[in-house]
Amino acid sequence: MIIREFLASDAEGLAAVYRDAVRGIGPQAYTAEQVAAWALYPDDMDEFRVRMSRGLTLVAEVEGRVVAFGQLEPEDHLAFLYCSTDYARRGIGAEIYARLGARERGVAAIHTEASRISRPFFAKHGYELIEVEHVVRFGVEFERFRMRKVLG
Repeated sequence: MIIREFLASDAEGLAAVYRDAVRGIGPQAYTAEQVAAWALYPDDMDEFRVRMSRGLTLVAEVEGRVVAFGQLEPEDHLAFLYCSTDYARRGIGAEIYARLGARERGVAAIHTEASRISRPFFAKHGYELIEVEHVVRFGVEFERFRMRKVLG
C-alpha cells in the first residue's frame, strides 16, 4: 500500500471510492433514500476535484488502484475519511487518519461530523460527542454527530 498526497488526476478515483463506500456500507445505518442522496455528492466532478485539492488530502493506493482517502480542511477539521468496501476494516482508514497528523501541525483540537457508521471509529480514537445534528442533503434529512478531540 502507498499513501500519498492527492493529485488532480485522482478525483475520479476518489469519487468512485466515496460512492462505493456510501452504497456498500451506508445501508447498514441509513435508508435507501438517504444512501441514494449521500452518493450524489461527487456528481459535479469539477467541484469535487477543487474540494479535494484544498487542505491536505491523502490517497491510499493498492497495486495502483485508489482504495481510500482522507482530508484535513482546514487543519483542525477532518472533512473526509472513506475506504472502498473491498478494503474496509483493514486499518487503511486508521493509517490515513494517523498520517494526516493534526497534532504535528500544532492544532489544539480537531473536529469532524461523523456518520452513524463512522462514529464508533472516531470514539475509538478519542473523539467526544459535541452534538447530534440533523442536516438536509439533496432534499433528504440525515442525522450526524459533531465530534471533537483535544490534542495534547
